[in-house]
Amino acid sequence: MHTTFTALDAAIVIAYLVALGAVGVYFSRRQTSLDEFFVARQSMSWLPVGLSLMAALNSGIDYLMQPSATIRFGVVLLAGTSSWLFLYPWVSRVTLPYYRRLNLYTAYEFLEARFDVRVRTLAAGIFVVWRLGWMATAIYVPCLAIDAATGGRLDFRMLILVLGALVTVYTMLGGIEAVIWNDVIQFCIMFGGLTATVWIALNHVPGGVAEIWSAAREAGKMSLPPAPAGGGGLFGAIGAYFTQPLSLSAVVIAFVLGRMATYTSDQVMVQRFQTTKSMADSRRAYVINAAGDALWMFGLSFVGLALLAYFRHHPLPSEYATDKIVPYFMSQAFPAGAVGLVIAAILAASLSSIDSAINSCTSVIVVDLYKRFHPRDADAAAEVRVSRIATAILGAVGTILAMNVSRIGTLLEIANKLINAFSGPLFGIYLLAMFSRRATGGAVLAGGIFGSFVSYYVAYHTPIGFLWPSTFGLAATVLSAEAIVLASMAAGARAPEHGQELTWAAVMARPR
Repeated sequence: MHTTFTALDAAIVIAYLVALGAVGVYFSRRQTSLDEFFVARQSMSWLPVGLSLMAALNSGIDYLMQPSATIRFGVVLLAGTSSWLFLYPWVSRVTLPYYRRLNLYTAYEFLEARFDVRVRTLAAGIFVVWRLGWMATAIYVPCLAIDAATGGRLDFRMLILVLGALVTVYTMLGGIEAVIWNDVIQFCIMFGGLTATVWIALNHVPGGVAEIWSAAREAGKMSLPPAPAGGGGLFGAIGAYFTQPLSLSAVVIAFVLGRMATYTSDQVMVQRFQTTKSMADSRRAYVINAAGDALWMFGLSFVGLALLAYFRHHPLPSEYATDKIVPYFMSQAFPAGAVGLVIAAILAASLSSIDSAINSCTSVIVVDLYKRFHPRDADAAAEVRVSRIATAILGAVGTILAMNVSRIGTLLEIANKLINAFSGPLFGIYLLAMFSRRATGGAVLAGGIFGSFVSYYVAYHTPIGFLWPSTFGLAATVLSAEAIVLASMAAGARAPEHGQELTWAAVMARPR
């Protein structure tokens, strides 16, 4: 395949990767305790944390997935950006002040105090599985882009191994400070690459914006998906609704619940906010994150519509018609140097997610598992050493998984089946812990296990649409746990007294 990827592009990519490693080495000398390694002594200001949040949440998955998904489903996907408006009251008034008052390393420490060690271990395990899936996909995506942009001239598995090793090493050395400052660099490169992509795509479409708009309207990408045609009465209509690949309501529900889960039970987010100096800094960081995400998604969706118009006039090989369409366009239309910039942007978007996932999973493994079951080891240097070993192991596992994620389907399906399916059960555990005074450890444990099974089953063994597994898992977790509690109370059990001081209302009633 003809490609414009040159030695200059390769040099840009290599220089960028070397710079990331250098940041990890620079911060490595400061990592002398878990307070340094995981929360940076709560010394970070709102701007780098906000940029880091945005970079951590928006990976290279979006860079390839959003344009191809827009071509397939249309601009209905942008309805997901409205979730930030619904989310702000939840984050600013519920979860942020709650976790700041708890003042913990991980989001799972309080589950043991609220319930017992079984619930804490289950939640920590679900989180690690969730983020390993994210990590594997985020390693896979930039390698997919490089493979397509270079016409398959580089060994795909070797690319995965090199990228996985690099991000593991700089995360292992520099801790959360290196992760946050590398994310700031990656944020700038992400938007630089996106700006270049939008500009070049716009200039390669005859007729510019008018042609892009016309092509999108003619292809039906500016309208809502058609309502499902279901027979068989009420149950037939319900079945048709949930098996529809995508709808406006499904997008809004999936994004709102998914982001509520992220800002409640995801150690990546909780850990970031714990590094800030104050509650005001945390709220400002959230606003930066939300604004950056909205701009990012609108830009990538525009790229998708521009490519839809561009390939009306140019041939598109079938093997590049889905998730490889952006790197294929780059290889055909970008000038020398621009390909390297955008590949670096895709790498930046991916690595910002990978390093965040590795560092957060490490914090969970060390604090919620290692320190919980090895309480005698209080030596700070030993704890940092164990953290680095855990980082290396997680990076290796994520790299191995990255070699197999392509079997699941398109990136949009991977994102919702592999990455987000288990966020629902985890969110359910936290809703019960924070707001249900009658919930018990046994009921929540059973509900979390059942909800995880439901998420897995819906994602991989039913025709239900790929946006729904997490929502079904959330409902199954909460309803089954509450049913167990009601059954036990009907049998004469008394409401629990243990852990009541850690419900949301009790914690927020504490004096500041």
